[in-house]
Amino acid sequence: MTDQKGTALNARPNVGLHWLAILLSCMTVLLLVAGALVTSNEAGDSVPDWPVSFGRWLISSNNFVANVRYEYSHRVIAGVVGMTTLLRVVWAYFTERRSWMKKVGLIAFAGVLAQAGIGGLRVLFPEYKALIAVPHALVAQSFFAVIVAIAVFTSRSWSSPHEVKADADDLPLRRLVAVTVAGVLIQLVLGAGFRHQAFGIIPHILGAVAVTLLIAATAVLVKVRHKDDDYLVRPARLALALLVVQLGLGVSAYIARLGSVGDPQPLEPMISLTVAHLVVGGLILATMVVLALRCYQVLAPAHEPVGDKVGTRGLPSSARGAAV
Repeated sequence: MTDQKGTALNARPNVGLHWLAILLSCMTVLLLVAGALVTSNEAGDSVPDWPVSFGRWLISSNNFVANVRYEYSHRVIAGVVGMTTLLRVVWAYFTERRSWMKKVGLIAFAGVLAQAGIGGLRVLFPEYKALIAVPHALVAQSFFAVIVAIAVFTSRSWSSPHEVKADADDLPLRRLVAVTVAGVLIQLVLGAGFRHQAFGIIPHILGAVAVTLLIAATAVLVKVRHKDDDYLVRPARLALALLVVQLGLGVSAYIARLGSVGDPQPLEPMISLTVAHLVVGGLILATMVVLALRCYQVLAPAHEPVGDKVGTRGLPSSARGAAV
């Protein structure tokens, strides 16, 4: 059985590429943590040059002190993530049979290059750091979403056959989950803008309300319409759990920030709460990306025929465009 591009649907997934994508996803979470530590400790200006640090690629132990530890560690981790992304692109070029998957890998590599360039601009033009922080956060979280998508596309569960079912005409899940992913991404960018003082807290609070309603509505509809389908229910349930944690972290981080206004420098618990808030937000985005891809894989628009099995060396014709 083949998809519309002639690729075998029942072909075995590339286990090596899948585990590399998992590793890269974990490394990206670590990079998000490192970036959040830079922001939370106000360490972004601690290293004045780029792409080198104090004129060197490998700094001396005398320089690796105070806030430089956060900024330089962030750069090192970013470099490792970039090299690993390049390795995945090269590996996929020689072993991946799905041409569209090779394109997705190139998109990820372009993203990591763009992120490095934006980060460099942040260092070289510190007077515009608040404005540069917004696209920096957008590209960072978008890159994470693409890497998570690659992990999904190379997984065993994605390659297993699934029955294609009709989506509802009334509030179709495919559309709702796509809007929710976009909403979560926008909310993460609004959070970055607030942390970097590009604007106040109000846009972030309004975004939190909207995203909470979107995630809750998506999860509830999944559980009501597809309660016996763990393939869809599991990520929906996880998204709800992460949402509860995220709301608690958001309120706690803001209270801690208000309490630290008079501090001479960022202190605990504000730092840890802010970092955790950012990371859980990224995990919510990742979970919603997984749910969105699965919905586009196994749910067909109401006007399309259903009942066929779909294996995942390809997507249903209605979903392939969303993937690439």
